[in-house]
Amino acid sequence: MGFDDFFGNGAILDALRRMLARDRLPHALLFAGPAGVGKYTLAQMLAKAIHCRERVQDFCGNCPSCKMIALADDRWKAVEEAEQEREKLTKRPRELPLIIQHHPDVVMLAPNGPLRLFQIEQARHLKQTLAFVPTGNRKKLFILPDAERMDAAAANSLLKSLEEPPPHALLLLTTTSEAALLPTIRSRCVPLWFSPLRREEAIEFLQQRDAGGDARERELRAAISKGSPGAALRLDLERFLRVRDSLLMILEAGIEGRNFAALFAQAQKITGREETLENLLDVLYSLLQDILHIETKANGEPLRNADRPRMLQQVARLLGAQGVMRAMTALENLERNLRRNVPSRLALEAFAIGLRPVRRVS
Repeated sequence: MGFDDFFGNGAILDALRRMLARDRLPHALLFAGPAGVGKYTLAQMLAKAIHCRERVQDFCGNCPSCKMIALADDRWKAVEEAEQEREKLTKRPRELPLIIQHHPDVVMLAPNGPLRLFQIEQARHLKQTLAFVPTGNRKKLFILPDAERMDAAAANSLLKSLEEPPPHALLLLTTTSEAALLPTIRSRCVPLWFSPLRREEAIEFLQQRDAGGDARERELRAAISKGSPGAALRLDLERFLRVRDSLLMILEAGIEGRNFAALFAQAQKITGREETLENLLDVLYSLLQDILHIETKANGEPLRNADRPRMLQQVARLLGAQGVMRAMTALENLERNLRRNVPSRLALEAFAIGLRPVRRVS
């Protein structure tokens, strides 16, 4: 086993190997890139490479250290189990920092709770435990996934930990939005930027994990996920397609300015299932992106919703490039309305009705 099992971003793997070979790991690393490209997975691999007792290739995956670290490979399962254990300990679980530590020298401090936030209590715990020396003669690693999900107080506390860290500590932050972090936090980390996989690589990733029912489904998952293998693997394809097709019908009805009964019915259908804000917005953005590529005849950019070319062509013909730009502005307003707790159905209907044609269709 080793870094060769990781898909894509070979330059980052080479950089980490050089750091390990020279024993020149920095005090803080920042893994930045789109969701699902493997930032947390590679953080776990780096932890194993640092603490592996056998050092076969990069790490063996079978020694006690590798096995202990691997207990947190499934991040979402590890966080869920830790939250359940915390709830057993106190009636006020939010007052206890969520700490996941299967290996004595590898600590994960993940966003948690209903809003999935990085707690100030976690930042304080980090500051207090940084001084503790590792049990072996290797780095003590603190992994902070989705580091952008912290408020000002937690960010300022983290900044203090980054200013003068002890030589035995390594802080590894991951983020999908580098700009959301304090500039002072970014400046104290060595950044490594992850790029999406090529569609062929994402398909190969799914094949190796025997994911997807057949070749067509794997191609569709890879297209929708836009080069994020983790997103392709976790995608609830049936749910995505159901929501996507309803939203396409809503877009078409709103642009044409007729058949409002169908528009209202579809809006009630998808919002009645309590679709998450993130899911609705992600699907809408994917549709508008495809429509813009069709209208501007963008070359070399494959469609995410490649299985619905005719309907996308129809909506693109009605909307036009300028209409797409106006729709993107309207989508930003939709996002603000949803975050202000405007009823999802009402916000979606208003968004669609506002997409009247901006040009005559000959």
